[in-house]
This record gives sequence, C-alpha cells and structure tokens, in this order.
Amino acid sequence: MNSSFYNGISGIKTHQFGIDTWADNIANVNTVGFKNANPEFSTIFATTLSESYFESTMNDIGLGSRPSGSALDMTQGIFQNTDNTFDLAIGGEGWFGVKGRDNQPYFTRAGNFLVDSNGDLVDQNGNYLLGSLGGNITPTTLSNEKLQQFGSYYTQNGSTLGNAYAISYVEDIPLGGAGAQTKINLPDILYLPPEPTTEVSWSANLDPKVSVDATEIPLNENDINETIDTQNKTISINGTINNTTELLNPTKDDLVTVTIVDSDGKKVEFKTTLDENLQWSINDEDISALNLENPPTISATLNTIQEIANKEHFSSEIISPTGEKDILDMTYTKRVPQQSEGSIWDADLKILSFFEKYDPDTNYDPNKYIVDKSANIVYEIKDNKTGVIEFNPDGSLKSSNLPKLDNGGTSLSVNIGEPGSFLGFVSNVNLDKARSETHDGYVEGILRDYGMDGRGNIVAEFNNGRSVPVAKVAIYHFQNDQGLEKIGSTLFKASSNSGEPIFYTDENGNAILGSQILSQKLESSNVNLATALTELIVMQKAFDASSKSITTSDQMIQNAINMKK
Repeated sequence: MNSSFYNGISGIKTHQFGIDTWADNIANVNTVGFKNANPEFSTIFATTLSESYFESTMNDIGLGSRPSGSALDMTQGIFQNTDNTFDLAIGGEGWFGVKGRDNQPYFTRAGNFLVDSNGDLVDQNGNYLLGSLGGNITPTTLSNEKLQQFGSYYTQNGSTLGNAYAISYVEDIPLGGAGAQTKINLPDILYLPPEPTTEVSWSANLDPKVSVDATEIPLNENDINETIDTQNKTISINGTINNTTELLNPTKDDLVTVTIVDSDGKKVEFKTTLDENLQWSINDEDISALNLENPPTISATLNTIQEIANKEHFSSEIISPTGEKDILDMTYTKRVPQQSEGSIWDADLKILSFFEKYDPDTNYDPNKYIVDKSANIVYEIKDNKTGVIEFNPDGSLKSSNLPKLDNGGTSLSVNIGEPGSFLGFVSNVNLDKARSETHDGYVEGILRDYGMDGRGNIVAEFNNGRSVPVAKVAIYHFQNDQGLEKIGSTLFKASSNSGEPIFYTDENGNAILGSQILSQKLESSNVNLATALTELIVMQKAFDASSKSITTSDQMIQNAINMKK
C-alpha cells in the first residue's frame, strides 16, 4: 500500500513537469524562432513479486514514473514578412551561430538581427552574429568633400566626419571552417573605387546595301593643268580624271567645278563638264579680281552619280582609370565599290574625353579635338586608331584587326564577335539585328545601404548601381539537434549529445550553407496552440488522477487502522 503513495507522488511530479513544459510552449507561441518541446516520461523501475522462473505471466510491479526529457519539435515554423533587411530565416534545417559577451558560441533559429552602434550585427540580446568576412574592406583616406557625401556624426561637442573604408569587388565570399567564423562589422563610410573599362562588346548589323547617289569627289592635283596669262589676267585649265582613284564610273557631261583662291583668300569658281573622252577644260577665264602677285591655289571637284560609302556610327560610355565617364566613338565606313561577295569596312576608333564648353572664338585643332556644336561641348581625343573588318557573303564576320586602345593607361579592346559567328557584328541586308552594347568598368560608388543576396551574402549597395559582398552568414549543422542544450527560450549550445557544430561541403570539399537564408522574413514559433491546450488538459487530468491515488491510499490506511481498533 505504501508504494501507491510513492506512485501518486511520482505521478504528480511527472505531470507537473509536463504541465510546466506545455505552459512554456504556450507562453512562447509568438516567440520568433521558438521550437516546441514535447515532454517525455518513463517508468522508474519495477520490483519482482516472486523468484519463480516458471511463471507464465509478469510478476513485476511498477514504482511510478519520472520525466525522461523534452524532445524538440524541429518542424519549420511559418515565415512572417518584415521590413528589416537583417530579419533572417533559415529555409530548411540548420542554426545561426552567435557569440555571447562571454565569448562562447551559441546557436539559434531566431533571426531577428540588427546593427548596433559599433556597426556589428547582433541579436536582440546583444550576441554577435557569426559569419565569414570577405577580407575586401580596408581603411582608406578620402577628401572632406567626399566624406561629406556620407554625412556627419553629431556629438555633444558638434559634428565630425567618420573613418572611411574602401572595398574591392568580389563575386562571392567562400564560407570558412566552422571554427573560423567571426562577428560581422558593417562600416557606415564605405567607398567603392572606380574600375576602368577594359572591354566593350557590340552586336549590330552593318548594312551593306549598295547606295547610289550624286556625290562630289575632289580631283587629284596631278589631273589639273593650268596656264595663267598675267598680262590679260586670264586663266586656262584643262584636266583629266586619270589619277583620281575614288571615281567609279564617271560619264560624259558630269559637272566639274574649278575653284581658284588667291593669297588673300579671295576665290572665284568656274564650271565645265566632261567630254566624251572624260576630259575637261576652261579657257581664257577672267581672274582680274584676284591678287596674282603670288601663284593662286587651284582645285577641282567632279559631281557624279556612283555608289557611295555607307557609314555606321556607334558610341559607348566608358570609364577612365580616374573614374570619369568618357566616350568610345566608332565610325565604320564601307569600302566602295563593294565586293561581289561579302564586304569590307574601315574602322575609325576614338576615345573622347570632355575638354570644355564650346567657345566659338577658339580655333580647335581637329587632330586633337572634336567639337559638338549641338551639345556645346568640346571633346579631347585621348586615343585614335584604325582597323579593318571583313564579312563573309552570308553576313558573318570573316576577320577583324581592330586594335586595342589606350584608356588612360588601361588597355581597352573592342569585341565584335568571333570569325564565322553571327553573335557580334554582321553585315547582311536581309538580317534584322538590334543594336546592343555591354561594357565593364564602373564609376566610384558611395554606400547607399546594406542588403542580402540569395547566397547568404551580406552585400553593400552603392549609388552607382553596384553591389559587392562583404560577408557571408554562417549556417551550422549538428549530428543530433535533439542533443543541444537549451540556454534560453531560443538559445542553445553544443553538448556531447549533439556533437560539435559542422558545415556541409560540396563535392570539391568546399563549405556550403546547406540551407537557404531568407531576408526580411522571420521564422515564427512552431507551437500548435490547439495541440498545446489539449495536452495541457491531459496533463491536468493525469495530475488530478495521481493526486486521487494518494487520497485513496490514505483512506485505505485509515480503514486498516480502524480495523485494528
């Protein structure tokens, strides 16, 4: 009869543990990252009623129950959306790592992190979030004008400019070893230096359509013969077209314009036509209006109808090593007459840099400057090179010898595709290809904000549109999540039962996250309130029943005592 007392007491203690566990679950139904705990019980031990080994039935009696543990429910909680970039959730299994003020590592599913006054990423309790740094941030010196773009720090003694850091571009940040993770610091003043353009890629169709039109072609000076009568102040000129190779199919009656300019800059013009032998002449024309003290300059042009050279013009924005936006100016001129198969184009490539606003009183050297009067801008020619492009009959690129240009000391190449391909430049009247251009390089960047990418990287976002990773948030894994030792409602630490934290690796042995990290999302508690309330009722009834066994045993003892009396 005494054992029933102890059974009842152990039942009360056991189910009190169950009530406490489910009450804790209910209390944390809205706690971010909380994992539901399921109380587990076991019998204490049994005593043998007899020593016979020939009994066909059990002859043991139990001595009550005891709590044996609480198992974590590791099912995924529902994600809730937030506005904070560093509200993080793990899409799958795994744990965030945090380092406490005691320098000990802890693990949590609660991803509500924020940036503290020192620029460190911390959780709600001030524990540092752990991750791998990119090693691409270094202290730098910026001018006060540049620092003022970041803003000032205000103190009791006034405002001050902060310490500046520069960042270099990386594509991704590798995850280090599980024991090599450290706290993540995000500086306020982060500067992205400019990256000069090294390659410009173009895709377009250089239209080889044969165009015939009236055109004026200067005649070679060797085709012009003049006789000047200084006494009568007349001139006779005759000429041919034999040395003017630009002419394709001159014909009788094509117009010849002769221009005579004296040393004072005064000029007169005379017109004539080609005869049936493709020769021309003017005779005894009056030039008394000219100053004949010095021999005049004589030139002639022929106005004829023939194939004219097609021209295609392209321009690309490029970045100089100092961060200025310059222009790659390209003009492609088709050689005429066009070949029966394919076409050949001459390329004129220039790098132009802003020089000054156009001044109409300034005489700009055309070999050094390009004047854009419509935009009121003068550009300086930083480099100028020529090349040749040849196309196959089907329009694909046959060959190219476009040279590299000097972009302020950085080599700049123009990529127009591979020979035999249709990916870059093509030349075919039947091809409809939109112009498209890409180039590398970027101007300097001023930090705008921090964000997250889909690979677990914390990225710095700059006002030039670039994003550069600075750190990767770590996700830890354990052989036995149930073996973690609970420190707080959402904090755990490794134990001998859980094993040491590990990182997953890919086929090459490189550490990987193993689960996706979601930004602007928090994992809600996975407590099912309906289940928790039901289990609480069950525990309450079991508690009452255990207490009933004590009162019943007490009544039985009282009856036995009364029987003795």
